Amino acid sequence: MAFLKPIEIGNTGLVAAYWRLTHSQVDHAAGIAEFRLHGYPSRDARVAGKAPLPAIAYRLTPEELGLPDLHAVTTAALYAAARQQPAADGTVWFSDAEDC
Repeated sequence: MAFLKPIEIGNTGLVAAYWRLTHSQVDHAAGIAEFRLHGYPSRDARVAGKAPLPAIAYRLTPEELGLPDLHAVTTAALYAAARQQPAADGTVWFSDAEDC
């Protein structure tokens, strides 16, 4: 799974349109899940092994993920949370993204 949504990277003129979950980490002691969606210019660029553009980072509790606890974290839950919750920068980036 991935998201399709063009987002300009930091006022650079570079646009990432294909966003894929690349990293996730669950810290049970702290009660949080951290994950990143990295952007690529396109799906073809990702498949070709091109380096990703900068990531959008998330740090969420089980409640923010809509889960009873961190043992229930799945890839689908992380993508669903990215649609609804603000990223570390406070922006909800993917509420209107297409699934890919």
